[in-house]
Amino acid sequence: MKISDQISMCLNNLLHRKMRTILTVTGVMVGACLVVIVVSLGIAMSAQQEAVLQSMGDLTRITIYNYGSSSNGEQIALDDDAVAAIAKIPGVDVATPIYQPRNLAAFIYGGKEERYSMRLDWNVTGMYAEAFPKMGFELLEGTWPEYQPNQKKPISILVGEYTAFNFEDTKRKEDDQRRYRWAEINEDGEVINTPFVNFNKDDLILHTEKMEEDSPDSTVVTREIKVAGRIKKDYNKGWETDQGIYMDIGDLKALESAYMKANKIKADSSRNQSGYNQVRVYVHSIDDVDSVDAAIKDMGFETESLESIRKPMQDSVKQQQLFLGMLGGVSLLVAAIGITNTMFMSIYERTREIGVMKVLGCKVANIRSVFLMEAGAIGFLGGIAGVLLSLAASAIINYFKLSFSGGNQNNVYMYGGFGRGGGSVDPSAMPVSVIPLWLVGAAIVFATLVGLLSGVMPANRAMKISALEAIKHE
Repeated sequence: MKISDQISMCLNNLLHRKMRTILTVTGVMVGACLVVIVVSLGIAMSAQQEAVLQSMGDLTRITIYNYGSSSNGEQIALDDDAVAAIAKIPGVDVATPIYQPRNLAAFIYGGKEERYSMRLDWNVTGMYAEAFPKMGFELLEGTWPEYQPNQKKPISILVGEYTAFNFEDTKRKEDDQRRYRWAEINEDGEVINTPFVNFNKDDLILHTEKMEEDSPDSTVVTREIKVAGRIKKDYNKGWETDQGIYMDIGDLKALESAYMKANKIKADSSRNQSGYNQVRVYVHSIDDVDSVDAAIKDMGFETESLESIRKPMQDSVKQQQLFLGMLGGVSLLVAAIGITNTMFMSIYERTREIGVMKVLGCKVANIRSVFLMEAGAIGFLGGIAGVLLSLAASAIINYFKLSFSGGNQNNVYMYGGFGRGGGSVDPSAMPVSVIPLWLVGAAIVFATLVGLLSGVMPANRAMKISALEAIKHE
């Protein structure tokens, strides 16, 4: 029997019993639709979670805090040696201290006769220079700063997008609004005014302040400043990306040490013993966060990351998907039983026809193929109808913003937006159901396989029917 004859026989048999075929296809359609909707809801919820978490901060970042002692009460130091050990943990991309000077009072000056000034010590953060390219900063212009051990050469710094607007006009009184210049941005996000100082053109000089102006024992430290690059504002990467200054930690420590020496300030020994207050660690991927976090805690340090929030959110989504998936699975199971029942009924009604086919020399495998083809066709048609129905249902769900998360999305938004201070994504503005093309194809293939598997038993039953008994069957 030719394949074209098998297809023709399959279609004729399905069309001959239209109502039974339609009802069976409807069962598959409902099951396939439920499965597609369940998966689409999961995809949308995962996308919402990722968006909210991204708005809260970098998912690959681990922050280490130094409280001076480990969980067993032993004194530990979060110093350069500890940071170096952390950097060697498998999965770590970069580890760097976050250093703010305690003993430094300095201004950066620019413009003619150093007319414009910007305070440095309140706005500067020290980090390892090699960490800058790996921290996710978007470089708007320039290059990354480098450590300059030669203190006679300019200090290389990295500035935030609007750091230049921190300069004040020292020739004007403090109550004069013309002393300050803020960044004014139009509707297109473009800055329509200019700061007093142009980092690309103007020379910059740093002067430390005297603790006491009239003290003969206090001197001023002066260093040239060079702006290596400017980065885009992103509060998830740090407030410094807006109007702050980044400097290599070695340069910053040397500057602080020079200031302390010039003003005869003694170093705080307790600070040197305890090390840095904070260290940031960036891992290769989200999957590395758990293992790296555990390794750091084993060293005795306290850590914080978004993984503690992401995992409960994922578990909640999985539970919801499991419940809805069970409903879709039950529907497909019922549909499979319906296909099996339809095929058994078809065999019973066509027993004489099967016998005639055997007597005429038709191969048993061909008979089996015809019934499997019919079952597969029912699954295929049900899959297509289910996908079309799910696309319509998805459009309705998105239009009316129907949520199956029990308010979880809004809770996540509230926690992300206000509990962490960085959230800016509203899940209600995102689609509730997302059906990608791969899901459409997978649903049709899956429904077809369900049909084929449901037709195996009836097809085997048809193969075993005796030709003589089948011919006698009425």
